[in-house]
Amino acid sequence: MGTRSARQRIFDILERDLPGDLAADVVHYLLITLVLLSVGGAVLSTVPSLELGDLVWFTIGEHIALALFSIEYLVRIWVAPEHPLRRTMPAWRARLSYVATPAAIIDLIAILPFFVGLVLPLDMRALLVLRLLRFLKLARYSSGFNALFLAIKRERYALLACLVILCTGVLMAATALYLTERNVQPDKLGSIPEAMWWAITTLTTVGYGDVVPVTVVGRVIGGITMVAGLIMLALPIAIISSSFSEVISKHNFVVTFSMLSRLPPFSDLAPPVLGDLLPLLNSRSFDRGRQVVRPGDTSRRVFVVLEGELEAAAADGPIRLGPGDVFSGAPDVTVPVRALSKSKLLAIEEDEMQILMLRYPDVIQRLVEMAQKPTGGAAFRRPPRHRKPRL
Repeated sequence: MGTRSARQRIFDILERDLPGDLAADVVHYLLITLVLLSVGGAVLSTVPSLELGDLVWFTIGEHIALALFSIEYLVRIWVAPEHPLRRTMPAWRARLSYVATPAAIIDLIAILPFFVGLVLPLDMRALLVLRLLRFLKLARYSSGFNALFLAIKRERYALLACLVILCTGVLMAATALYLTERNVQPDKLGSIPEAMWWAITTLTTVGYGDVVPVTVVGRVIGGITMVAGLIMLALPIAIISSSFSEVISKHNFVVTFSMLSRLPPFSDLAPPVLGDLLPLLNSRSFDRGRQVVRPGDTSRRVFVVLEGELEAAAADGPIRLGPGDVFSGAPDVTVPVRALSKSKLLAIEEDEMQILMLRYPDVIQRLVEMAQKPTGGAAFRRPPRHRKPRL
């Protein structure tokens, strides 16, 4: 195995891009377990009665975790040129580009405290607590973290508007209370910046109680601020929760850039096109025996099989569908499709198809043609590879 093929294989394992890859699954869950054990150890080490810091096995375990995290960080830098977005870059530039990504920065933070403690005379107990930052590494492996990030990204403009509203409310409430109570409590409300502390704690319904209005008018202002705070907090919570629920319902698992670039319908697309296409894909999982397309479905969609095996009950006999195959659903569908095994599919819904048609009409046209029979209608592409006859 050459250096390039070895690097590609290690990249596949670390990124877990090949469905059904046992080595990738083992490494994936091993790293998750290592993160949880390391973070749990850092938490328990702050309990004085346990005296974990004096135990030899605890110190050995910490050094093993540090070594594995360091190796992972260096290996990820080494395989960075294999990422589809960086394959056109020189190796040094691809690695430098990866080091600047949020995931790489989190990996560096996970190992940096120990090495800093070796060079600088810092409080080792403080460095021990900094190991809790390793918990952020789970963001790479958790679909929940990715769904939350995607939900916030989708609603970033609405959330920014909520932040502007909140800042406006803080400023107005602080100004009103300053004008009312500045002479009564000059030590606590003698300026608008000081009053802003009261405003933000009241609007967020925290209410520490270190600053409270004492005049009648001030208490009225306080009551109005409390009610306004409930409304201001409800807005971003409702926005994020609805977006998160929608993302979770459409994304049952994480689809990576590398995973998408390996599928035959997308393998020859340029990286910028793949980058625009990725947010438009909905990842769906179907258990064995589950109907994917039913007769009478009213939605128009295009499916690409990522993992598993499905069967379409066509008029001329059952058609097997596997990874890379394309099929569609439409209002006039009469051919059902069911999963023969646990399957993972990428779906492009009707709304996303319209967006894709405007941006890249040749891509959606290719997918539609791959999913159609020569006679038209919602149909299926028979895979060109040899199929064993069913017994």
